[in-house]
Amino acid sequence: MSTWIPDFYPAFRCRAAECLHSCCRGWEIDVDEASAEYYRQLSGPLGDALREALFADAEGWHFRLDGEERCPFLQEDGLCRLIRELGEEALCDICALHPRFFQELGEDELWGLGLSCEAVTALLLEQDALRFVCRETGEERDFSGLLERLGIDLPGELLRYTPKLTEARRRELLRRFRATEPIDQNWPKELDALEAAPLPETAEAADYQRVYEYFFFRQLERLEDLGAEALADYAAAMTDLLVLWDSLEPDAAGHLRRLSEQIEYSTENVERVIRFGMRNSECGIEG
Repeated sequence: MSTWIPDFYPAFRCRAAECLHSCCRGWEIDVDEASAEYYRQLSGPLGDALREALFADAEGWHFRLDGEERCPFLQEDGLCRLIRELGEEALCDICALHPRFFQELGEDELWGLGLSCEAVTALLLEQDALRFVCRETGEERDFSGLLERLGIDLPGELLRYTPKLTEARRRELLRRFRATEPIDQNWPKELDALEAAPLPETAEAADYQRVYEYFFFRQLERLEDLGAEALADYAAAMTDLLVLWDSLEPDAAGHLRRLSEQIEYSTENVERVIRFGMRNSECGIEG
C-alpha cells in the first residue's frame, strides 16, 4: 500500500489563537467513545467541566456548545483549555485530526487537508501547481501523474479547468448551490450577491487549476461509484462559483474557505451538488 499526500501537507500548522475562523466555533464537536470515557473519569475542576459539557444522543457523544456556538473549552485567548492543562494527546479524535481527511482507493491511501481551514487555503494558494508525494518512497507526481500511478485513465479534457462565465452558467450554478442546506443565514445572501453582480469578462484558468484539481482529489474515493465525468463536473462547478465570487470581491482564500465550509463538510451537500450536475447531463442541459 502507498500513501499519497499533497506536498504542502507536512507544512500545515494550526494557527490557534491567530485563527480568524476557529474550528472550535460554529461546528458540532463529536467525541469518540474512548475519549468520552477518559473525560468522564477525570477528577478535579477540569473533570467536572468535562462531565458538564458532555452529552450523548443516538449518534454518540458530543460537547455541548455555549450560547455563541463555541466549544466550552475554547478560552478567550483562542487557545484550548484541554491542551493547556492535559496536552494535545488528551484531544478527542475529531479535534486531534481536523482538518485532515483520509480516503482509500484500491490498495492506496490518499491523505489531505480540508479547505475550511484558513491555514490550509493559504498553503494551497501559495503553490504554483498541485503536487503529491508518496510517504513511503518520496516519489513526486502532479495530479495527472498521481491518477496514472493509481491506475486511473482520464481524458485530458477532464483534467483541465476551463472557466464557464456565461449568464446561463451562472443561473445553473445558483440553482445548484441554492439546493444545498445552508450552513448559516449568510449563505443565501452570499448567493444573492453573486446573482446581482456583473459577470466577469475573463478569468485566467491557470490561476484556478490547482483549486480545480484539489476539489477533484478530495472526491476521488467516489470515482468508481459516480464516474470521472461526474467528479469533474463537481470540481468545475465549485471552481466556477469561486471565479464568480472572486470577480465580485477579490478574496480567493476567504471565498475558498467559505465554499469548502458550506459544501465539503456536509455529505448531503456534496451529494446535492454532484447529483444536480448528473441530472443536467442526463437531460442534455449545459451551463
